[in-house]
Amino acid sequence: MKNHLLAALILLLTLNGLGQNQAGQEEKIRSEINDDFQRNLDDCGDEVSAVTTFNEKTEFWKVCALKNGNRIIQIESYKHDTHFQELYFEKDGMLRYARETENYIPTNHFIQMAWNSEFYAENGALISLMSLGHGKTEDDAWNPEIIFEMHQNRLSELGRILKVK
Repeated sequence: MKNHLLAALILLLTLNGLGQNQAGQEEKIRSEINDDFQRNLDDCGDEVSAVTTFNEKTEFWKVCALKNGNRIIQIESYKHDTHFQELYFEKDGMLRYARETENYIPTNHFIQMAWNSEFYAENGALISLMSLGHGKTEDDAWNPEIIFEMHQNRLSELGRILKVK
């Protein structure tokens, strides 16, 4: 009996250690991506701005194409008391980090309800997701992989903007 209890205790401690190790590794990756994104954002200076109505609302775009080949795309809009923000950081032509934000802000008020989700990707795959507030992530049917489709749709829209230019 003692041996079974000892074996169970060792197994639990080992699994707990592995879980903490994996969480620590994920945090390290997020931190590295955040640092890389911030360095690239700090280098932005020659941003191209555009206004579109592709999605039945007026959207304000800022596109920063860096000399190192990386790119940051920021899109903002306001519709029906909600302020929307999307941010995409591409490194070496691949989505590395994205953030989607929805803030409920009725006219002449401060933010009433906020939601944001941060997506961390590596080699075209989602490796981590952080979400805060009340929003899409509370729906069991929501699929975080949708961020890749959103990014591709935005790249198509960006191509349409550049053709008009």
